[in-house]
Amino acid sequence: PGPARRASRPQSWRVCHYSASQRRRMPGSSATLVPETGVQRDWEEREFAQSIQLGIKSLAQFLNEFENTTRTKLASLNSKIARLERRMTLVEATFDSVNQPPAATS
Repeated sequence: PGPARRASRPQSWRVCHYSASQRRRMPGSSATLVPETGVQRDWEEREFAQSIQLGIKSLAQFLNEFENTTRTKLASLNSKIARLERRMTLVEATFDSVNQPPAATS
C-alpha cells in the first residue's frame, strides 16, 4: 500500500463558528463541520435581512420618539419665552410710566 492520504472535506462543507450559547449546548470545539446547503444559506440570508430590518425599525422608532419628545420640549420652552416677553413688556411699561417727568400744569 502507498502512503496514507489525508481525507479532505468535500467542497460543500464549511466551517461554522457558533456563539458561546450555542457552543454550550454542543459537545466539542468552537468550530464544527456542517454541510452547507442552499436551504441553510437561504436561512442565513433571511436572518441577516431580518436583523437589518430590526435595526432599521429600532432606529426609526428612536427617531420618532426623539422627534416627539423634542417637539414637546420646544413647545413648552416657546410658551415660557412668550410668558417672559409679556412680563418684560409690562415691566418696561411700568418703568417708563414711573420715569416720565410730571406734566406741566398751567
